[in-house]
Amino acid sequence: MPIFQIIGGKKVLNFKEEIAKKISDATDLNNKEVEDIIEIPKEKNMGDYALPCFKFAKTLRKAPQMIANEINEKMQIDDGIIEKKEVVGRILEFLHK
Repeated sequence: MPIFQIIGGKKVLNFKEEIAKKISDATDLNNKEVEDIIEIPKEKNMGDYALPCFKFAKTLRKAPQMIANEINEKMQIDDGIIEKKEVVGRILEFLHK
């Protein structure tokens, strides 16, 4: 079930929290830690949200690109919230609908 927040009296989907939950569900990564790392890229061509996987490299003892690819393969996006996800180097990028 999607996660919503109230902004200005309106119910709005919290995409960052929703993406973090999907990543956490697909991996052993902590939901809050993932949410704190997800960022909004400065350049629009880099997606709406991005997960820089190099921040997990030391903990998981894997190359950041390998981590990004593994999350990309395991993560489900079948609920109509995320339109597209792709690995670009060490970063997993998301485009929401």
